[in-house]
Amino acid sequence: MLADTIKKAREEAKLSQLQVGVALGVSDKTISGYEAGRISPPIDKLQKLAELLKKPIGYFVGVDQREYKVAARLRGVEIMLRDIRRELREIKALAQSTNLDV
Repeated sequence: MLADTIKKAREEAKLSQLQVGVALGVSDKTISGYEAGRISPPIDKLQKLAELLKKPIGYFVGVDQREYKVAARLRGVEIMLRDIRRELREIKALAQSTNLDV
């Protein structure tokens, strides 16, 4: 299944095995092996492949699209919380530098 998915995504992106291999830092023979199911890409190469082919990693590993959407929304919330924490630290530092209580 993974092999077919990789090939389909590459063909949809209109890229050759050589182009994908160069982008991933592997040979076109390695890409051929991925697509034939003879070898499985390591997770770091699969992540780069997903980015290159503009697909979510879940597309390749068979994650249910609802799960992927929830994970993407959670990631968005995590980013917002990180930004809020940073802003609060900045406000606290500013308040301390001006001798205000927060």
